[in-house]
Amino acid sequence: MTSADHKSPPRTCIIGAGISGLALAWQLKRSGHACTVLEPSALAGGALRSHREGDYLAEEGPNSILLNSLEIEDFLYSIPGLEAAIIEAKPEAKKRFIVRAGKPHAVPMGPLSAIATPLWSCAAKLRVLAEPFIKAAPANSEESVADFMRRRLGDELYRYAINPLVGGIYAGDPEQLSLPHAFPKLYALEQHHGGLIRGGIAKLKAARAAKGPKVRKRIISFENGMAELPEKLAAALGNSLHTGVSIQSLRKTDGHWSVTWSSADGTITENSFDRLIVTVPAHRLAHLPFDAALQDELRELNTIHYPPVSVLSLGFKRQHIAHAIDGFGALVPECEARKILGVLFPSSLFARRAPANEVLLTVFVGGERQPECATADTEKLKATVLPELQQLLGVSGPPTFVHHKHWEQAIPQYKLGYGTQLARMEHIERKHAGLQLAGNYRGGISVTYCIEAALSYPTP
Repeated sequence: MTSADHKSPPRTCIIGAGISGLALAWQLKRSGHACTVLEPSALAGGALRSHREGDYLAEEGPNSILLNSLEIEDFLYSIPGLEAAIIEAKPEAKKRFIVRAGKPHAVPMGPLSAIATPLWSCAAKLRVLAEPFIKAAPANSEESVADFMRRRLGDELYRYAINPLVGGIYAGDPEQLSLPHAFPKLYALEQHHGGLIRGGIAKLKAARAAKGPKVRKRIISFENGMAELPEKLAAALGNSLHTGVSIQSLRKTDGHWSVTWSSADGTITENSFDRLIVTVPAHRLAHLPFDAALQDELRELNTIHYPPVSVLSLGFKRQHIAHAIDGFGALVPECEARKILGVLFPSSLFARRAPANEVLLTVFVGGERQPECATADTEKLKATVLPELQQLLGVSGPPTFVHHKHWEQAIPQYKLGYGTQLARMEHIERKHAGLQLAGNYRGGISVTYCIEAALSYPTP
């Protein structure tokens, strides 16, 4: 037996218990590796917050998860007690709306409906037919999402399809977002297959030819809302997770990371770790108690912008809404000059989101498009939102339920030049061995992407 056989497994400390930190910790634990997770807040979960009030359930952050791989499915099923809590979206979730001329129009679901839809003009529909013949951009080039979509699909499809989609995903400005970083899969379709339609056909053929088990793609949530995911993860991690802590110092000593923190009861703990994974938002990195030189390096990542977003959930009597609200929700293009980014129909998606004969709407305001409209003032926000809902959905009665969450810094923006930020992160990690930076500002903003990043992290 060699001395290596007696070597202790690497010790890992994770700072931050949002979905990125929790998923990383659980992936380590299910792989047989212990870790310590430190979270300054009293509750784990980060932006995954659900508010139950009577028969209403409002989400403050992400509303659902796209389950699109066997790996994600296996990960979720491995969390004790979570599989039984999973609920699938109703069939209506497939239907989406985009506003044009003040009216929500259903997004076409197939070729025939695409021909008949009033959402796009005949000229715009014919323009799409040219997409397979447009040359791909040079390799390694960087283009904004807006420029890419206008080049490949034309201006009208950009304005009345892609622009509202980007507003719904990133609350961002497509003119500023970097295509290769914000939408790497679309970038890859053009680079690998020459275009979107060609790439889509190639992926469809590959999926049909693939052997082995296939995941049934679906949209899911949980019986008690999205917060049930971090709650179940926190329970599974047990004593590995410490919430309500105050981190006193993070120091590199003799090739290890020395971490000192005080617990809610005042107990001070100091431990040494081989690996320190930091999953807090980019704008909070420089506030951690590293030495001054490392804080200065991390401060360079403050240029990753997080615009404000207000989330207003409103309940109404069903008879007080003229629209059928038979879909996922409605997105608002920037050119419509509205004061909301979009509205989701949660009670049309999942069970137990609203009382009988009532409905729940969740409205998003602010983002890069109109940051001045986002506010922590609930009455001011209602005064902005209610006229919009009356005009778009025919809402006529008063709300029966109100829940408001204001995110001063909401979603990280992968803007043009984001590659420079990635290079800075990589440089910091090379310079400070054992330090790793993770979170939704790196690798994708969705819950699915955060879990995928955890699954791809190298196991010690």
